[in-house]
Amino acid sequence: MLAKKFLALAPILSLTLVFSCKTREDIAREQMVDNISMQVRDGQKLNADFTVRLQSIEDRINSLSGNIEETQHTAQVTLNERIKSLEEKVTILETTQSSQTESLESIQKELASQKEYIQEVLGTLKTLSQKKSKVKKQSPYDKAMGLYRRAKYAQAKSILLDLVDKKFSETRKARIIHNLGMIAYMDKENDKALAYFSRLFTEFPKTGYNKNGLMFLAKTLQRMKKNEEAKQALNELITRFPKAKQVAQAKKMLKQL
Repeated sequence: MLAKKFLALAPILSLTLVFSCKTREDIAREQMVDNISMQVRDGQKLNADFTVRLQSIEDRINSLSGNIEETQHTAQVTLNERIKSLEEKVTILETTQSSQTESLESIQKELASQKEYIQEVLGTLKTLSQKKSKVKKQSPYDKAMGLYRRAKYAQAKSILLDLVDKKFSETRKARIIHNLGMIAYMDKENDKALAYFSRLFTEFPKTGYNKNGLMFLAKTLQRMKKNEEAKQALNELITRFPKAKQVAQAKKMLKQL
């Protein structure tokens, strides 16, 4: 009886065992699949992390490359600017050097001109020095005449007074008397002026100094209110020296007297 029941349950037990074994295999397979899936996911995660890191590295490389390019560009611009600045400085230096060369040439020409001028001045000074030496050796007559020409009448007068009674040529003696008469007239010493101009005409009637002497003799007489005698002196001037420049003034004075 028991044997029959066992035989009847045997197929069922076999099937149960079979199904029980497949389930374990399936479970094992599923676990293996899960493990593989997990590994794949981990691999994918690692790959994603690697990709992110790689992208970050690429970004940093690109940024670094950009910085390098920018730095290179900036350096190139700076270099170009420096080169341009140096070129401008060189141009300025060349211009300055050219200008300085022209200035130097101008200075050299000016120095040469000044040298010629200095030589000329030195020559003139030498000549003047020689003349001065000669002046120091001048005779009293020449000295007196030089002083008279320079309007140093007081100094000339003192020398002329020493010479007036000494022996000289007719021309020199007439000139001494004439100049003393003029100095006396300018000093308003009418009596002395009258005496010198009268002496000049008396002692040297033909000398050319009487052209001026007779004119100032007449002016002296006019000062002294001796108009008739002044007219005689003026008429004498016109008669003796008709071409003299004093004649026009003499005629004008005659009309006023």
